[in-house]
Amino acid sequence: MKAAGLAGAVFLVYYQIVHSVFGAFCPLLVLTGIPCAGCGLTRAALYLLQGEAARAAHINPSIFLIVIFLLYCGYFRYIRGVKVKRPGLALGLLVAGMLVVYGSRMYFYFPERAPYVYQSNNIAARWIPEYDQWVGRALSAIRDARG
Repeated sequence: MKAAGLAGAVFLVYYQIVHSVFGAFCPLLVLTGIPCAGCGLTRAALYLLQGEAARAAHINPSIFLIVIFLLYCGYFRYIRGVKVKRPGLALGLLVAGMLVVYGSRMYFYFPERAPYVYQSNNIAARWIPEYDQWVGRALSAIRDARG
């Protein structure tokens, strides 16, 4: 119980510091300015819990893959009362699905649509000379590839 309290305290301190300095919470976004596959999942889960499935899908459709994974695990554990069958495969499929969703959404929406936006206030831009120019060239290449 003491460890959980310490973890919670560390989490709150991290959140307060990082959110006040960078305006974000995601470690990848704070480090690189580029959103991760999980960016927007908390908001998507909240929308889904409020019955707003379309809004959840708009923010991050990977929430539905996570729900399917949780239902799969819950079925075996709580309905059948047995160990989850092939949890590694199920988790691998979840991760693969999330990466496909992330890749396609990054291709189609980055950097114009939240949560797939580039955040210029990041650690890499502060510490690496020319980082913003490199990201700018990459963004231009993405826009050119889209046509």
